[in-house]
Amino acid sequence: MLKSLIRTIRGPSDDPRMAHISRPLPRGLTDEEVLEALDRALAANPDPHFLVESLRPALREVTGRDYEVLDRSVQDVTGAFTKTMVMIRDGPVGLWPGYAARSYPMLAASAKAEDTRRAIAAAEGEGGEPSEPSPTDPVGKPGWTPPPALPREPVVADTALQEPVGTADGGASHVERPG
Repeated sequence: MLKSLIRTIRGPSDDPRMAHISRPLPRGLTDEEVLEALDRALAANPDPHFLVESLRPALREVTGRDYEVLDRSVQDVTGAFTKTMVMIRDGPVGLWPGYAARSYPMLAASAKAEDTRRAIAAAEGEGGEPSEPSPTDPVGKPGWTPPPALPREPVVADTALQEPVGTADGGASHVERPG
């Protein structure tokens, strides 16, 4: 209780590294422990976009407890403003079912995401060699065949159907010119 009172009076740390951490911190986790874990996480990977992956093991080393580290990064539509932040929670508080299945971090492209993209492109035939044309697969797309060719019939010109309607002065559509 005395630690909690001291922490309340002292307030949060003004260290600029704490700008990557979303408040409030879990009960029992001090700013000094978070700063030490941040030092270890940033030593492992200096890119703050990867704090979601590197801060959790660093917190486990410093505190001995297993904390959840969630991505709270924000970015505007144009990409001109980006702020990388993480939230530290004690236990799986507020997780929706698909959260753990996502690939982290969301803003920095990972090798896993690139491998997955290549595998999807290869499965759809975009990334690999195109298949050879055949009667059942003419353009390399399974299940697609072109429509049959239309029969060519000669056009019969019937002069009886092309009689002039009206005169040239009256705006006729088929005008015969004296020849």
